[in-house]
Amino acid sequence: MFIIKNHRIAIIAGNRFFPILFAQNLRKKVKNIEIIGICFKGETSKKILPYLDKAYWISVGKLTKLKEILKKECITQCVMVGQITPLKIFKKNYVDEEFLKIIKDIDFRPHQIFSKIIKYLENEGINFLNSTLYLEEYLATEGIMNDVDVSEDVEKNINFGMGIVRNYVQLDIGQTVVVKMRSVVALETIEGTDKTLLRAYKLAGRGCVVLKFSKPDQDLRFDVPIVGISTLKILNKIKAATLVLEAGRVLILEKEKFFRLSKKYKIPIVGIKN
Repeated sequence: MFIIKNHRIAIIAGNRFFPILFAQNLRKKVKNIEIIGICFKGETSKKILPYLDKAYWISVGKLTKLKEILKKECITQCVMVGQITPLKIFKKNYVDEEFLKIIKDIDFRPHQIFSKIIKYLENEGINFLNSTLYLEEYLATEGIMNDVDVSEDVEKNINFGMGIVRNYVQLDIGQTVVVKMRSVVALETIEGTDKTLLRAYKLAGRGCVVLKFSKPDQDLRFDVPIVGISTLKILNKIKAATLVLEAGRVLILEKEKFFRLSKKYKIPIVGIKN
């Protein structure tokens, strides 16, 4: 098991359930841990607060303030978990001068931006840990994970989709591909998985196969593919034929509930190694 130095760590917490799950498991698995939360106004859920020893609330894009807090708390180890609403990266009124300075010469994509932020803070002596730390049991596994059979037609679409998603994720545009009748229906962009699924439904209706994978050099310190209950409910709404996840690389939040509901919805959850 990884040893956290000095039993102190900072969580840079984005939105949705992932930061809460991470804090819960960290509290459960590491004795005498002190957790400092860096939370974002309008993004981070207050449900994380019971698992933190101290919380700071800052606005998105305030890199100087983030660095000051980490220095003040003498943080040497940090983890970045949860999303920031992707479209905010186009609204430069959110960010400070320090943030603008580090991103001025890069592609304006989330992966590039967060890589720069981590490198900037690493130069200040802060080490970023893999965000799947202590969450291995929530990763997708190989095979059918919820005992819902896959039809022969769906299996053909899965095989077709695998050829697409393996190449698509290397472009660093998105992580989700939707196919039907061995045709590509939708590719995820900055809009995110849930809106991609709704767009696919408008185009092709029910019965789509959804695949979610990571790129080969995915930086799991800040960019872990995730599915949760909200996405599953959309899959049910659009009557998806199946959900295919990359085994060992995609996190399933609230895993037991996820499998229970997916079985009720009769949506097979399949894990495949890339």
